[in-house]
Amino acid sequence: MSEFDREKFKEYWRRTEVIRTYQRMLYTFGDMELPYVFAAEHGQFRDRTVVRKGIILFQKPQILLPRYYSGPEFKEGFEHADAIPPEAVYLFRSMGLPYSHITNKTVATEQIEYGSLQDVLDKFSARMESEENSETGLIKGILDGADISLMRYSLGLVINSASENVKEFFEHLRKQRGEPIKPDEKITDEDIRKLFE
Repeated sequence: MSEFDREKFKEYWRRTEVIRTYQRMLYTFGDMELPYVFAAEHGQFRDRTVVRKGIILFQKPQILLPRYYSGPEFKEGFEHADAIPPEAVYLFRSMGLPYSHITNKTVATEQIEYGSLQDVLDKFSARMESEENSETGLIKGILDGADISLMRYSLGLVINSASENVKEFFEHLRKQRGEPIKPDEKITDEDIRKLFE
């Protein structure tokens, strides 16, 4: 991938803004489908906004020991995944993020909404607020880099859930082994840190 592509990747990443995010932790075990609304300025008309609706599928998240670790893997719907800068890949791996396949699926045809980007974002945000919708993400980005914005959104969810996912994973392992767990006993952040040293 050329330097230009990497610079474009970084630009689209920086210009992404998550307006609303999924409010809970990702499942430690099992698949999840999380809906999103992506909005970007129209390429030609300032009074119009392009809106895409879709689903991010987190397929069978697993927490694996470091020697088997390869990090979150972006599958279909992420055409720019190969342009992730190497330093970012290293950072994600060093953070010990759970492994999962992440897929982006569009569920509606691209729509043109009349109004500025900010007006359209405010409208969707207000609607989600009034419907008490805590599952749908609302993401602002650049149209040509929509999948990069969705990568950033997905990784944010993985990062926010990683600590609790690891704790649940180890609690699950101990239950499987028949090791007693006291009601007030929890895996600490220090335990997790030692695991990935």
